[in-house]
Amino acid sequence: MSKRMVGGHDGNDPILNVNLPNDFGQDIDVTGHLIGEEMYFDDGTGMLTMEKLYRGEDGKLAYGIISAIGHARERRAYRVEEREESCIVTNGSLSLEFSYDQLFELLAVAMESEKESTGSQVSEQVRRRLAANE
Repeated sequence: MSKRMVGGHDGNDPILNVNLPNDFGQDIDVTGHLIGEEMYFDDGTGMLTMEKLYRGEDGKLAYGIISAIGHARERRAYRVEEREESCIVTNGSLSLEFSYDQLFELLAVAMESEKESTGSQVSEQVRRRLAANE
């Protein structure tokens, strides 16, 4: 798997007006700073995945991910509002509120489920990020 990472917000990054396309709900508009960007290619499946994370001027996070194989693509976008004890996640058509404990449980279940499937990019990415934070 080939991988390229860019990102970080040093206070000098420009404020951007961005539309994150979403095939599963309304597109998500954000005005803010790009705080993370990643692109990777899975040699086994031929899938190219691009991710971008923004911090809006309103303090909310906006996340967009596009995955493509050949001419087929899937675009998803989410907005995350962080609160003291929980966060609200919306994909443009559905909003859910999760406590942070619930999010960690959901993440653990997703990782366990991905172990059983072959060639999981998501599981590999999450494991790397968790290992880096330990």
